[in-house]
Amino acid sequence: MLSEQVIIQKIIKSDLFHRFYEAYGELTNLPLALRSPDYWYPPLYGVKRENPLCSAVCKSKIACSSCLKTQLALTKASRDQGKAMQCDLGLVDIAVPVKACGKCIGYLYTGQFLSQKQTKTELKKTLSDIRNWQLNYSPSMIENSFLAAEVYEPSKQQAIIELLTQFAERVSEQVDSMVIKDQMSEPIMISRAKSYMKDNYAITIKLSKISDHLKISQYHFCRQFKKYTGLSFTDYLNRLRIEEAKLILIAPNCRVGEVAYEVGFQSVPHFSRSFKRIAGMSPKKWRERKSEIR
Repeated sequence: MLSEQVIIQKIIKSDLFHRFYEAYGELTNLPLALRSPDYWYPPLYGVKRENPLCSAVCKSKIACSSCLKTQLALTKASRDQGKAMQCDLGLVDIAVPVKACGKCIGYLYTGQFLSQKQTKTELKKTLSDIRNWQLNYSPSMIENSFLAAEVYEPSKQQAIIELLTQFAERVSEQVDSMVIKDQMSEPIMISRAKSYMKDNYAITIKLSKISDHLKISQYHFCRQFKKYTGLSFTDYLNRLRIEEAKLILIAPNCRVGEVAYEVGFQSVPHFSRSFKRIAGMSPKKWRERKSEIR
């Protein structure tokens, strides 16, 4: 089956997602993003229609930590169905699961709105909390961000969840079709390459070695592999190794350095950089997060 990252990217680039994304934004004036389950960064950061205050929060370690805590709780609560959750600032976020072949492959995120307009007392308290986060923004900018925030009462929040759920089901149908088509159309060369990497990921696999194994030129292999997987040979191999590393990291007593070499990386720094780029967090943070969920 295609990797979650590849599927997510294919969905985002699809005409179906683009048309819904634009229509949803025009209708609600809210940001929307599709992220993988392992995405470990505020999901709406940098997205069109993002609340300026939320963008500022992402630039502060203390504030961003609070945002990620809310995201973790929201994602955990939304495994089976869409949920809404209020963050420490009083803004509401929504997550709706997207499934493929019975498995959750990602979440539709939206939000950064209020359930009701804040009173002067509530706004004063919020400004006080934000000052403790030491954001480099003036109180007037923060106040204006709240005044400009959309307001959706609980009944309308449920309507948004239902709308996104219906879209998620449509996306799931597209993904199932995509997976079946991929399995039917993938050349035997690509299948053999994937199988070879799966069996030998723990050792050094050079491009020349795998192309010799398949009896094709390196240039032709790289072009075909990228065409059918959406990833370069190196990126696919690193992602394969990271997925194997995750299974090992679940054990609390194994060292990160040992895991790095066990899955085929030649250095711990390279392993850590690759893990963070692919999983969105360091190996240590990923293990801590999994421990919290269990």
